[in-house]
Amino acid sequence: MDEKQLKRAMQLIAIAGNARSEVVRAMQSADEEKFDEADELLAKAKKDLHDAHNIQTQWMSAEMGGEVVEKSLLLIHSQDHFIAADIMMTVATEHLAQAKKIKALEAKLNA
Repeated sequence: MDEKQLKRAMQLIAIAGNARSEVVRAMQSADEEKFDEADELLAKAKKDLHDAHNIQTQWMSAEMGGEVVEKSLLLIHSQDHFIAADIMMTVATEHLAQAKKIKALEAKLNA
């Protein structure tokens, strides 16, 4: 793997890893009914996932443009990090929505 591709892979791993961590913290915040904090963490994760997607898109565009992209375990690993974070974002968004609904229902029951 050449230096350029190594850099892309490491950036993708780091950025997607940050997004995944933010998503996990957002779900924990939702469980603690800290909804503003959870929303903020999901917004940060969404930005990170957008940045990761841009790296992935640049990589694919380069390959489509004729750049040789070595298929390596590091490339696969970086893609795994990205897709895992993306899936977790979907789950966390739903988790937060459900936590807010539960809180609203509890408030109605206790009113």
